[in-house]
Amino acid sequence: MQLRQKFGWLALIYVLSLTANLVMSGWCIVVYFQSAFHGFQSEFAREQEIERIRSMVRRQRALLEKDRPLGELAGDYDQIEQAVMVAMAQLGADSRLEPIAHLWPAITQAAARKRLAVEEQLGTGENPPPGWVISEAGREAFVEVDELLGQASAAFRRRRESSVDRATDTQQRVVTILMVNTACGAFLCGLGVVFVRRWVVRPVADLREATKEIAGGNFAYRIAPRSGDELGQLAREVNQMASTIVEMQSRLIEQERLAAAGEMVNRLAHNIRNPLAGIRGLAEATVSRHADQTETAQCQQRIIDTVDKFEKWLHDLQQSVSPMTLNPQRVPVDELINNVITALRPMMDRRGVGVQVQIDPAMREVRIDPMHLEQAVVALVTNAVQASSEGQSVRARAAPLADKPGQWQLTVEDDGVGVPPQIREKIFRPHFTTKPGGNGVGLAIASKVVKAHGGQLTVDSEPGRGSRFVATMPGLVTED
Repeated sequence: MQLRQKFGWLALIYVLSLTANLVMSGWCIVVYFQSAFHGFQSEFAREQEIERIRSMVRRQRALLEKDRPLGELAGDYDQIEQAVMVAMAQLGADSRLEPIAHLWPAITQAAARKRLAVEEQLGTGENPPPGWVISEAGREAFVEVDELLGQASAAFRRRRESSVDRATDTQQRVVTILMVNTACGAFLCGLGVVFVRRWVVRPVADLREATKEIAGGNFAYRIAPRSGDELGQLAREVNQMASTIVEMQSRLIEQERLAAAGEMVNRLAHNIRNPLAGIRGLAEATVSRHADQTETAQCQQRIIDTVDKFEKWLHDLQQSVSPMTLNPQRVPVDELINNVITALRPMMDRRGVGVQVQIDPAMREVRIDPMHLEQAVVALVTNAVQASSEGQSVRARAAPLADKPGQWQLTVEDDGVGVPPQIREKIFRPHFTTKPGGNGVGLAIASKVVKAHGGQLTVDSEPGRGSRFVATMPGLVTED
């Protein structure tokens, strides 16, 4: 996941969290509270309306129990009765009377009986006598109406109390939801901080530490990439940069060392070759002049052989420190290796060392400099033969690399004494040798030839169990 994608996910998480919190809180406030308080207000209004009707009915009863003229009494009573009828008609038409739906028919019937009883009592047209009271039927109607209206009022009061309970429960739910949302938001914020520290802060700290170490000259310092995003890629590039710097430094030091050694060797060879040529010429002249003196001729011949050997040593020395120019050609690998084995066969026979050559059938031709690569193969095989004991064998193999198209490997193995770990990195340096009479040029030239071709020469060895030299080379010719 790329860094910009990670920050995008973090931003999306925060936006979604904030949006969800706002939407949930708004929904709770608008829906829950509106529903609860709307019911509360509706129930309270119905209860107040019923209590108003009860109050008017009680006023009617109190009015009938007063000692007043009949005409005045009837007028006041009818006025109140009209108000009661209008109020009950409006209340009966209300669709929100569900709590008293079972009581309403009884209320209307009781109100009708009350009205009928009063009308019969007031219909005589005579003033009521002193101490006149409502008839028994009228009193029962008034009591029944009052009780039924009281039950209706109590029903709405209970509904109103239930609405209050629901409002309280709704409040608790809203508080709980807000607390949960707040906790979720805090958790997401904490999670975001953890991700930022893991995805950004720590990788940046690693990069700062690496730049500090590299700036201080510690080019062996490496960063452990924590991810595959841009910062992880940058860490790998910093590691690659440090490796490149080390390689460039080593290459520069090697070039400077070879340049200095080459200048010294060329000067030394120039100063030595002239006297050597004179010595060799004098020895040849002596052999010609005293051919009949066997002892003198043999001594002079030893001088000539020694001069030739010294001349060859000078030539190898110059070649090991001089720049190499390649002339790549298409060459059959099996032919090149078999030519080397044929040339070295007498030495192998003298030391009693066998040889095994294995060429992969997929190996046809490679694009190399045959002269220089043959020299490298000679050095590797000669080194393996010299490290082996009588009865042992040297194995030379060539095969393409399956996982790296266009590349191939040349492997030379022996069962000899092996290379100690402490000198494994030094064996490819010019003039480094552990063999008596060795000059330390062979492996150095082999490594130089392989590198000049763009390859790499490595050694895998264990003391007492032999060595395995592997040259990984480009230039494999494949037929389409």
